[in-house]
Amino acid sequence: MDLSEAIHLLGDLLGKVLVEQESAGLFAIEERVRTQAKARRSSDSQEAETGAQALAEEIAGLDQESAWVIACAFALYFDLVNTAEDTSRMNVLRKEAIEKAPEPVHDSIDEAVQLLKASGLTREQMTALLDSLHIELVLTAHPTEARRRTVLSKIMRIAEGLRALGSGQLLPREQERWLQALHGEITTLWLTDRARSAQPTPADEVRTALYFVGQIFWTALPQLYEMLNEAVEKYYPGLKMNHPWLKMASWMGGDRDGNPNVTADVTAETFHLHRGLAVENHRAALQDLSRRLSLSDAFVPLPEGLQDWLDRRPALPAHSARIQARYPHEPYRLILSLLAHDLAEASQDDMKSRLLSSAPHTARVRSADLAGPLEAIAAAVP
Repeated sequence: MDLSEAIHLLGDLLGKVLVEQESAGLFAIEERVRTQAKARRSSDSQEAETGAQALAEEIAGLDQESAWVIACAFALYFDLVNTAEDTSRMNVLRKEAIEKAPEPVHDSIDEAVQLLKASGLTREQMTALLDSLHIELVLTAHPTEARRRTVLSKIMRIAEGLRALGSGQLLPREQERWLQALHGEITTLWLTDRARSAQPTPADEVRTALYFVGQIFWTALPQLYEMLNEAVEKYYPGLKMNHPWLKMASWMGGDRDGNPNVTADVTAETFHLHRGLAVENHRAALQDLSRRLSLSDAFVPLPEGLQDWLDRRPALPAHSARIQARYPHEPYRLILSLLAHDLAEASQDDMKSRLLSSAPHTARVRSADLAGPLEAIAAAVP
């Protein structure tokens, strides 16, 4: 499915939704406005003048309610067009990468390292360059992004549908299900308020930022690390990145100069929300890894250090005890389950109250408590 086909598909579905949720008459008005707007941009001066006059008369003849519906229809239409364009761009980049392999894609990390190597950059110079690399992405509240997280999540699901329909791998019944899903998403999007009914609070801004962190950056940033490591290994074998060169930061919830509504309470809540996202995502990853890492100690013996770690643990929680009973020779699965449990327990910590209190506090789980066993597992497995 090319870009034009995707736009036509989404436009047709939107038209169907307008007829179903509003009326055939309003859909007809929307189509006339669209046709007149296209004529207004014609290179033919006479056609452009006629289109502009017809468009002005059409808009002037609308009552307030109809004008609102037409405006909403075009706002949603352009959201759908932007989604189609973003999806098409991703498809183009994937196609280019496939066609050019094993050569690097233009403007990619792989190409950048290749060009540095071709220019004569020595291994020592590359090491110094990598050691000096430090990038910090700072998020800030953007006044032009007024869409709610609810709206953004629906748009992401529409993009997912376009990718599925454009894959060329669907059975007829699967294609029909995706078309029905797209129709449903556009319908609910039409019936959803596009903007918040109340002025967003600093905490709302933080939650919106964390939406992008959880949905995009959480997976994209590790991929960037992986792409750089692979490119460096490809052109400078054995050279490794030894520091976290790409980090994220945020003004939201902590910028008292930029927002007078940011208080100590708001900043404490901000830390709580950031930590909650990180803890839950790491917990889910550990739980998933526990299901995958079913290595038997008959093939991959447990190192002494990890066995000591297990022996020092208090009584196993119910879920982990069931894993031990059911898979007695799969200790790696058990360890990962216990780490996931530790994070689940940590998520119960009332971090906000703790930050606002001067009383001493010991964290339930520290990063080192996770890093130690995970590094030992990574060293032990094939």
